Amino acid sequence: MILLLLSAFLAIAAAYFYRFWSVREKRQVELRKIVKRKRAERAESVKFAKESAEKLDVETRNRIASLEYSELKEGLQSGSISCIDAVRTYYYKAIQANEKTNSVCMFVKEAEQWALDWDKKAKEPGFEKPPMFGLPMSLKECVPLKGYDQTRGFVQDTFHPTETDAVLVQQLKKLGAIPYVQTNVPQSLLSYNCSNPVFGTTNHPMDKTRTSGGSSGGESALISADGSILGIGGDVGGSIRIPCAYTGTTGIKPSHLRFSHRGVCGSVPGRPLINSNDGPMATRVETTVDFLRTVWADTWITEQDPYVPPVTWNEEAYKSEKKLKIGYYTDDGWFTPTPVCQRAVMEAKQILEDAGHTLIPFRPPRVPDVLIMFLRAVCVDAGKFLSKKLMNDIIDPLLYTQVILWMVPVPVQRFLASFIKMFFPRLGSLMNALTLSTVELRNTYADIEAYRSEMAALMIDNQIDALLCPVTVTPALPHVAPSKLFAGTSYTGIFNLLDYAAGSVNVTHVTKQDELDLETEYEASDPWYALAKNSSRGTIGFPIGVQVATPPYREETCLRIMREIELGVTGK
Repeated sequence: MILLLLSAFLAIAAAYFYRFWSVREKRQVELRKIVKRKRAERAESVKFAKESAEKLDVETRNRIASLEYSELKEGLQSGSISCIDAVRTYYYKAIQANEKTNSVCMFVKEAEQWALDWDKKAKEPGFEKPPMFGLPMSLKECVPLKGYDQTRGFVQDTFHPTETDAVLVQQLKKLGAIPYVQTNVPQSLLSYNCSNPVFGTTNHPMDKTRTSGGSSGGESALISADGSILGIGGDVGGSIRIPCAYTGTTGIKPSHLRFSHRGVCGSVPGRPLINSNDGPMATRVETTVDFLRTVWADTWITEQDPYVPPVTWNEEAYKSEKKLKIGYYTDDGWFTPTPVCQRAVMEAKQILEDAGHTLIPFRPPRVPDVLIMFLRAVCVDAGKFLSKKLMNDIIDPLLYTQVILWMVPVPVQRFLASFIKMFFPRLGSLMNALTLSTVELRNTYADIEAYRSEMAALMIDNQIDALLCPVTVTPALPHVAPSKLFAGTSYTGIFNLLDYAAGSVNVTHVTKQDELDLETEYEASDPWYALAKNSSRGTIGFPIGVQVATPPYREETCLRIMREIELGVTGK
């Protein structure tokens, strides 16, 4: 009887899995056809941009292409550069960069007409040019742009263009900026590589075998490869800061309170406390400063979204000469960075001390617990939303490790964690991260609020104005590594959990001595450390950034410190 029941159970299970697999395979065929259509549409948009760029003479294009941000902006304001010439120049530059990095999703065809319209208005008597008149800007693909998809790397979300611009895009258009290209993202946005089944894998400009970071990896690659002068990224766990650190660019994640999120669909809808936010990315800190100074010049954002406090740009804080007290750390007690990442922090520390600031050792409390809180809150429902979405899609191979973790039932993960802890304690610890119940999730939200209060007290009691630390634990990784090394996001994720402003600025590059130090000083004491060490080999010449973080509404102080570091590094 038992054998009969077991046979029946196995037969039913086999029938279920056969039907599941058959339905999934049929869906995969449909999705592959959609990918083919979307890639044809992208090819057409590249063709359009190329034909538009060819209408501009080479001499004019080269002249505009050589300009710094401030020079381009001045030329557009003075009329020595037309909007259409600027857009066509950046169409060309983005095409060149895309051939090297595969960073472009779609070129914005309407940018050509928007530029012509602005040029026409500029000829009208008494017309006053807005502050960002004619400036070409790149946008991360998930930033809502009317008439264009925000797929977040999911095939199922192609050919569903948004009907309205994001509040930020509305403001950019009002200020005269011209969005001309959308840039690539990893599938789901919850990864710091940059690959998806729709648009493929974005490469690091210096090495096609390595990632430009994520999830704003398309932006960082395009900017680093000189295909954009100013772009908008998004960040829920390091998605602006890690790509900037990997590619030698700069960017800031403001506190989510300072931009509107109306109509913006993040990686996981309905997620409280851990909020994504848009932020500028560029090659120089002053470019990001000019952008935020412009968009925060008035309360226009608040007028469109009453949930955004009417806090305007604080020029006094940015230009202040008051000497600051800055806490710094090279190791958060959870994941020791490779030697070059630690060296970068110490060099930035010296620059700031030379500028007259006081730097004191600091370490955020209980970072291992913080990472569990962060992962539990960022996934919200133990990965069910993402798992369901991914199972109805083509799963990008670079996401397999994360998908497997999301697919394993939480009780099974908890059971396995007790055994895994015996030989891989850190992984065993993180296998307790996904929530088991709404009660546990509520307790986690309470823990996050308590941690924010604890950090606020620490900062106030010690009179600390800002924090300086690594952005991540390695130089730019091979494409396959980020999904296996998610534990390395502790340095960025903590500031999303705290909702601090946090930015990345380049400080140094990997040297031969750094590689020697990696071999002699960096102990591969568990599989994650071994992966970090092995993945860091062969990165001589790659850029290394540091991170600056400040409490909410102190973005101007954060940018001031970033600019002082940049000035100390570059001398300009």
